[in-house]
Order: sequence, then structure tokens, then C-alpha cells
Amino acid sequence: MQPTQDALVFVVDDDAGVREALAWLLRSRRLPTQAFESADAFAQFLNDEGPAWRPLQASCLLLDVRMPGMSGLALFEQL
Repeated sequence: MQPTQDALVFVVDDDAGVREALAWLLRSRRLPTQAFESADAFAQFLNDEGPAWRPLQASCLLLDVRMPGMSGLALFEQL
């Protein structure tokens, strides 16, 4: 049985170094990862994909708590 590529780890962090390092680490463990530079960018991604978008497997969201604009906590509450 082949794992579906629909399950993702979403990394949301405004610090490019942290974001890229986390994404690299997760991908090195064969975890499909998509990174975003802000909570607003991730929210826009969800909005663009529309309400019909749902992963086929459980996904994970790693949020930076303190970011300019919408914080990770505000995004979490919005979700």
C-alpha cells in the first residue's frame, strides 16, 4: 500500500532560517511538507483551495506563536 501524498506537514514561520530548517528536517524523514512565511499566507492558501479541500490523511500544522501580522495563536483560533 502506497501512502497518499495528500497528508502534509504545514510549517508556518516568519523566520526563513527556522522555516527552511524545519521543512528540510521533515522532508529528510520523508514527510511531505509545505512551508508558509506567515499566518496570512497559510490562511490565503486555505481560502484559495476552497472548502472542498480536505487531506485524505491526517495532516499536521506547526505554527510559530509570535509573527508579524496574524500570530500563530490567532490563526489557530480562526481555524
